[in-house]
Amino acid sequence: MKNAGTIVGLSLLVLAAIAGWQIGSVYLSNIELTGDLKDLSSLTGMRIGLVDPRSDAEFRDLVIAKAAQDGIHLEPEQINVERTGVGIVGSIYLSTEYDVSKDVLGFPWKKHFTAESPRR
Repeated sequence: MKNAGTIVGLSLLVLAAIAGWQIGSVYLSNIELTGDLKDLSSLTGMRIGLVDPRSDAEFRDLVIAKAAQDGIHLEPEQINVERTGVGIVGSIYLSTEYDVSKDVLGFPWKKHFTAESPRR
């Protein structure tokens, strides 16, 4: 009887670990995307003259590419690009909202995320 309890307890622990891994990976992807948005919005290359200024469409394409690297599928309509100021003194704010659907241990799980760069 004691062995059966140990087996059941270990089985539940393994199931909890698997579910935690599946859910945690989704949250980690959102954290990575938030960091990517912060990097893209910093405009460092433009400020020091290494790259030409980018259009809103180019920023959307960059965000979609970064999100795809993190396993997140985005459409251009989901990405918000806001500019304040012009040129070197300007700043940019990037944000996106998306939903993730995943089967966790055979049960459907859906979560809404918002990733955004800091406002400057």
